[in-house]
Amino acid sequence: MSNLLNNPSKKKLLERGTPIEPTTQFKLEEVESATTISKIDTRRAKEKSPKNKPSSVRVKKTTRDRLNALVSLNKAETVDDLLDIMIEEYVSAHVTKDEKKQLDIIIELYRSRG
Repeated sequence: MSNLLNNPSKKKLLERGTPIEPTTQFKLEEVESATTISKIDTRRAKEKSPKNKPSSVRVKKTTRDRLNALVSLNKAETVDDLLDIMIEEYVSAHVTKDEKKQLDIIIELYRSRG
């Protein structure tokens, strides 16, 4: 152990070969144009998003089957159309004027969040 302390050995330095150079050079103009194009594309994607995006609603299987059966009887083209008809009928028959005002406010609140 004393030999290690008294004789500090010199480590061999790493032998480097020929310097490596990139095949293509970096150009700032190319990067800036690519980022502006991607920003424009994301803006277009946001603008093209539909107002009525499809979503899912949890219902019992029996309710789903009943809705699909009514669509099969040609009462509406889609389940979405059928539900619109049912909601409009329910609101016109069972909701008072004050409740309709509250309902409209709540619907606008949900639309502004989504």
